[in-house]
Amino acid sequence: MSEKPKIIIKDILSDPTVQVMLSKRSLSGETPKNYVKGLKFFCEYYGLRPSEVLERFKRLNEDEIVEEFSGFFAWAKDRVAPKSAWGWLPGIKAWLVENGVRGVDRVSREIAREFKRKFGSVKPLLKRDVVSKEEIVRLLKVAELRERAIICAMASGGFRLSTCLGLRLKHFRDDVFNIDLPCYAVEIPENLNKEREPYVTFISAEAANYIRTHLIMRQGRGEQITPETPIFAAERGGRALTGKRFENLWRELCNKAGLDMRPVPIKGIHKVAGGKSVNNNAVRYNTRIHSLRKFFKTACSISGVDRMASEAFLGHSLTKFGVESLYDFCISNIEWLRNEYLKVLPAVTFLKEVPAVKIMNHEARERISQLEEENKSLRDEITEIKRQISEIRKAFEKLLK
Repeated sequence: MSEKPKIIIKDILSDPTVQVMLSKRSLSGETPKNYVKGLKFFCEYYGLRPSEVLERFKRLNEDEIVEEFSGFFAWAKDRVAPKSAWGWLPGIKAWLVENGVRGVDRVSREIAREFKRKFGSVKPLLKRDVVSKEEIVRLLKVAELRERAIICAMASGGFRLSTCLGLRLKHFRDDVFNIDLPCYAVEIPENLNKEREPYVTFISAEAANYIRTHLIMRQGRGEQITPETPIFAAERGGRALTGKRFENLWRELCNKAGLDMRPVPIKGIHKVAGGKSVNNNAVRYNTRIHSLRKFFKTACSISGVDRMASEAFLGHSLTKFGVESLYDFCISNIEWLRNEYLKVLPAVTFLKEVPAVKIMNHEARERISQLEEENKSLRDEITEIKRQISEIRKAFEKLLK
């Protein structure tokens, strides 16, 4: 096609047909944003606004709809990664269906077939996007204390990098300076969660130990530690460490640990410099920081953690389980979540020994004390019975003489 006019997000959001789709669909988290992003890309192919593209589709029969998508896929395959295009497709189809082009649903299989013809199978961009426990151990052994604390917190808590670096002391529900806990609850506010919902997760005693030591060292250098103190701060100024800085440190650590850091080209146009510029030759590295979060998710699954609990630990919406409020679920089931987390604790403890799980329930502690007393009484009774039997035996032997 010839040169097309530029389509911006504002054009998409302000279009009445898009508003119809957003009002009819129950979308949460990042889904609305993803749908709008996909529609923007779809409209860029035509060089038209959504309402104009919709009018075009309303005149088409089902075979022609498939042909339209085939042409779009042929144009898109040299501009975006297959995974991105496939992820945007549900939003495009939802927009068409909610605006009366219901034939899209009936030819959904044919559209998917055309996608595979143009893009091939949807494969992960990176060959290795999950690190093993052994590789994390290698990273921790070459890392300084602060970086060790970050890596351990992400691998044992399932944090995204932005969430981890945004943590402050006030977000800990458990006292991080208490050395007796096997794990520590952390309350994540909605502004630190991609899903825009607050939630509660846990980190290991090992991660808490690194954090505690790091804070004490900073305090020893004269820094005042308050509830607002960033857990992971830059070396100067006390401000929170930036994601860009840690990405650079991550690459250095991976190289020191001998992990695969080969760059992989990414298709499409990617914003850089805070969105002020674009990069047509962007790359990702084979071992990403996000792989620590994936490690945690896999560890939960292998360790037998309840699926709902592991989704809550990751800050995912629980609407598919019929739970409306993730935060209310976490708060009302905090001890159950803690017990579920203890199942994965050995898998997410790396250089330290897994702490012995202490009994923290008051009723359980009382019951154990009661049983110990009963056991002592039984032992005393048995001793007394043995003594009496011995005396009876001696008396009986005298009678026989």
